[in-house]
Amino acid sequence: MSDCRSVSVPVPLAVAAPSRATKREQRLTLALVAVGMFMAVLDSTIVNVALPAMRTSLGATVAELAWIVDAYTLSFAALILAGGALSDRFGAKRVYLAGLALFVGASAACGVASSVAILVAARFVQGMGAALFLPASLAIVRSTFDVPAERARAIAVWAGIASVAVAVGPVLGGILVDDLGWRSAFLINVPTGAVAFAGAAALVRASVARDVHHFDWAGQCVGAAALGALCFAVIELPTRGAGATEVRAALLIAALAAGVLVVVERRARHPMVPLAWFRNRVFVAMNLMGSLVYVGYFGLLFVLSLYLHGRFGMSARQIGLTLLPFALSLSLGNLLSGKLHGRVRPVTLMANGLAMAALAIPAIALALALHARWPVVWIAMAAFGTGTALSVAPMIATVLEQVPADAAGVASGFLNAARQAGSLLGVAVAGAATILLPDLTDALWAVAALGCVAYAIAALAARTAGRADAAQRRR
Repeated sequence: MSDCRSVSVPVPLAVAAPSRATKREQRLTLALVAVGMFMAVLDSTIVNVALPAMRTSLGATVAELAWIVDAYTLSFAALILAGGALSDRFGAKRVYLAGLALFVGASAACGVASSVAILVAARFVQGMGAALFLPASLAIVRSTFDVPAERARAIAVWAGIASVAVAVGPVLGGILVDDLGWRSAFLINVPTGAVAFAGAAALVRASVARDVHHFDWAGQCVGAAALGALCFAVIELPTRGAGATEVRAALLIAALAAGVLVVVERRARHPMVPLAWFRNRVFVAMNLMGSLVYVGYFGLLFVLSLYLHGRFGMSARQIGLTLLPFALSLSLGNLLSGKLHGRVRPVTLMANGLAMAALAIPAIALALALHARWPVVWIAMAAFGTGTALSVAPMIATVLEQVPADAAGVASGFLNAARQAGSLLGVAVAGAATILLPDLTDALWAVAALGCVAYAIAALAARTAGRADAAQRRR
């Protein structure tokens, strides 16, 4: 077992700062890193429509299906902060390429997996690769666009593509699963990733590595242990029972690790996340908001895939097409968010969008439960997707405004860790609801209630951030 104490990490000599990129180079750089980021986000959603096919092919239980989804999210969430720190220390381009190579290799392993255990293990490694290159991609975007207005637009595009990946996942997954089988949902990453790797290696400019000689292995290990133990407890509780020794031990480990993490980070000479950031109410509120949005979104997506298959007998392709309003509304919502940037206060966009989405969640559940006409269901889905999308770009931009430019990797890594932790819990709770409530309509209502509450609290967090930001500006 590796030692989790802080150790010295050799850092290569910093390269000379590159000259300002041309407009063409900026566009190409944004496009290339977006391809890798698109795959990372896509794999967090594309698997959902493949769940019924995996269940039949591999004989998986509902709990095992939750593990197939959450193994990726667990390593993604647990290690993405390390990815952000490594991006700052070794250079975003190097970390991006290393993570992308690991992701592509693991995707190939997922595509040929012969059992649930092998698939879960490959998904875990896949998440590790994504944890490296996703925060690096945002750091590359920030360093490439040095004019604030251009950077804000580039971040909006980056966030928009990420939201498109979240939304397109079910649609693309449905087409692939029905035509080529569930394995194709993973194997598609191999040629796409190879092209993205070659392009980024040739065209993306090397970024400056920071001369930092310590890496907080203690904080990384303890944080990963807390998140992993909590994930195990939530997923296994419905099948093993609250009295099971394994579940109780996992909950105890999660609680103890969380406490130890606070102590370790206070004493660390070089904590992964500067503790001063947690005294910034805007930074804390934005990360809380991101986590809650992902709890509601991914929990709802998990149960909807099972519900549409179980209640309406839909194939993977039909499920993907039924969820198409998510894709369209998320894409259009991000374009609208970019257009409104500078005209509408970020807090207004976030709070109003999240409030609309919170109301749309029970509307979706009600329309499905009453077998309403599909246009009614799709309108509710579109309202949910649009409201969600309006919050994404201003949330990311607001977080990055709270930290120094050379800490962009850590800040984006922490935000993504918070969001992926929310996704992890959302899927785990949705899986638990499906096991504990065998009637799929009851499970849908339970998950819808959770999502509605999560989005409502997220809207309040946005309002809190707005007030805190106004107070900071008056000082």
